[in-house]
This record gives sequence, C-alpha cells and structure tokens, in this order.
Amino acid sequence: MPVRKNKMVAIKWASKSEFDSMVDSRARRVLNISAKQFINRWKQGRYRTLDSDTCPGVIELAILAPLPRKKRARKNTKRSSGHIRKVSARKSALPK
Repeated sequence: MPVRKNKMVAIKWASKSEFDSMVDSRARRVLNISAKQFINRWKQGRYRTLDSDTCPGVIELAILAPLPRKKRARKNTKRSSGHIRKVSARKSALPK
C-alpha cells in the first residue's frame, strides 16, 4: 500500500476591508444591491417573508453579512449545584 501524506492547508485570515468587499460582491451577485442596502433592508424587516426558494443565495448572504443578532444570553441567575439542600428546623429554645 502506498503511504498517504498529510496535506497542509493554509488559512488566510481576511481583513475587515476584504470581508466587506466579499459581502458586498455577494449582495450584488444575489440581489443586485450593495451590502449596505441589504443590511438596511434587513433591519427594516423586508426579508422576513422571503422564501429561500424564490431568491436562492439570500440565506448564505444573511449568514455572511454582519447583521444585528438577537442576544440569547441567560440572565444572571443562580445555578443550582444539583444538590438538594436540607433545611434544618431550628430547635427553639424552650424556657426551662
């Protein structure tokens, strides 16, 4: 059997300007509008009822674009440790 060599894959990090141009070119290709127009329309709610079958590529554009996201973080609540605390009743001091 021939020996398989592992191929090294290089990762290139995109700068903000490169990322903005990627989003802009994708928006122009999919919707014929700029990325800024897409983001403004997204914020206005114009794409809520849009079906991905009628306009393919919008879902990928929505994932790629820096859109406002809803925060789904938990509120500061105490987590239980899983243990059940026993509450001991205090013995009342009876007068002797």
